[in-house]
Amino acid sequence: MLNPLPNSRHYRFARRELLPLGAQGLWRIETGYARTITWDEEGLLVTLGFWRAGDVVGQALSGVNPYQIECLTPVEASLLSCKPLNPPELLALDVHNSHIQQAQELLRIVHARRIDTRLLNLLQWLALRFGHRITQGWLIDLRLTHQDLADVIGATRVTVTRLLNQLEQQGRIGWSSQRQIWVNGVEHLAILKGVEVASPHVLPHNQGTD
Repeated sequence: MLNPLPNSRHYRFARRELLPLGAQGLWRIETGYARTITWDEEGLLVTLGFWRAGDVVGQALSGVNPYQIECLTPVEASLLSCKPLNPPELLALDVHNSHIQQAQELLRIVHARRIDTRLLNLLQWLALRFGHRITQGWLIDLRLTHQDLADVIGATRVTVTRLLNQLEQQGRIGWSSQRQIWVNGVEHLAILKGVEVASPHVLPHNQGTD
């Protein structure tokens, strides 16, 4: 059910709620985080992308069917269109490149042979896209469950939990007091991608797992 905010075309959605797709309408995320998903012939979930404030999502940008937009946190979103958009209109939104780039990044991650490499690469990519620098490394602002991570890399939740524990013991990741993951080894990726690296924030170290 759509929950419109007063005097606007903004709508509020709860965590794990699905954004209505309508007639190929597009949504702009205003606050919060969401993911786009599909599933294969065996019913296994496939993550297509993760999205934050300012990103535009919708089935018209993917061409994948089935297709869902799931809120990972409480989300406020604006409905940009309730009608099908032609290619020039989609290009005018300047969103195709970001969708293509993210799809390529996720493909690179899931095609790593070793599952532990997939997980570490995913965490580093999430830190670069959804995180900020702290003294220990890079803190991922987006909180994902172990099952969310497993869905991306094609592993079980139990395997992801075990690998996270191993990475923590190796000092490659850690946990904040708010149960967010921080990860090392992101600086070189930031340089390669031309991302400006700000001065780190001080964050007390907190051990533990989800």
